[in-house]
Amino acid sequence: MPTFRDAEQARAILGAVAERARFGEAARGLREAELVVAFVYHDPELTVLMDGRTPAPDGAYMRVAFDTLEPAPDVVFESSGEVGNRFWQGRLDVPMALARGQVKARGPINRALKLLPILPGLYETYREVVREMGAGELLEP
Repeated sequence: MPTFRDAEQARAILGAVAERARFGEAARGLREAELVVAFVYHDPELTVLMDGRTPAPDGAYMRVAFDTLEPAPDVVFESSGEVGNRFWQGRLDVPMALARGQVKARGPINRALKLLPILPGLYETYREVVREMGAGELLEP
């Protein structure tokens, strides 16, 4: 399964996705739920914090930070970079991945799982960004 070349590539891709998504439906859902969600990836090592609780100075629905757990996340999802890549493509059955231990979660995950139905637009944004950055080898057919 394809995975990120290194943490810099993962940060660039996920940063671009987050920048495009900050005013979108998924971010609005995060804001309405007042959730802070962290994705902790291994191989490569990267933490992505999506904050729907703290108001953004530019009016965006969420703030995004890397390699920090401040503010303290309500929910933390931890997985390999390969599993994270599949998630962002919409190719991961999250409840099954949780059951199989491919994704470890801490916190009230039911609150975060309620956001899954509004994520398909974000998955398409991810695929667009990956193609634009010339990293199409990350995409599953």
